[in-house]
Amino acid sequence: MSLELVSTLASLATFVVIALTAVAAMIQLRHMRSSNQIAILTEFREEVSQPDFRAALHLVRDFCAKLDDPQARAQLSEDPLPLPLGPYLRVAFLFENLGCFVKRGILDANLVCDLWGPVVISTWHIMAPAFVIQRRTRGVALMENFEYLAYVSVQFSENYPTLYPRGTPRVAPEDRWLTEDTVTE
Repeated sequence: MSLELVSTLASLATFVVIALTAVAAMIQLRHMRSSNQIAILTEFREEVSQPDFRAALHLVRDFCAKLDDPQARAQLSEDPLPLPLGPYLRVAFLFENLGCFVKRGILDANLVCDLWGPVVISTWHIMAPAFVIQRRTRGVALMENFEYLAYVSVQFSENYPTLYPRGTPRVAPEDRWLTEDTVTE
């Protein structure tokens, strides 16, 4: 075997080893990304499952329902917001952070929308009027990641009205009380 052939084979072997290392690194990065997504989404699920978070959501609904009152709207212009609105901030910032993770590609948008899209949309619709008022003094960037996440969630729900795999038979039982429970007027 000539020296040139040995050198060529050694170079080729080195190339194969480097290529395989790169493939292994890509696989590891993909696994790391999946692990990070699981950790973030688990933390989000744990947060929204907390009784005090659900209480905060009720406060947000109640407060935002009162925005026809000028005094309620005036509270949104205070800087910092009054202490009783702490739960409002907790809810807003949780969805703002989730939106940032989606926007930056840290979390897969389809995965987030599949799991949390309806919650994002309903919470956005409740809170958006308050954000519009706050944007008068704090600028249009206020809660823009939350707004982005709401937009992505709406688009997802329009594109995927059902996520049940196409062609897969359903196993849920028939609604045997449908006729009985349907009220005709």
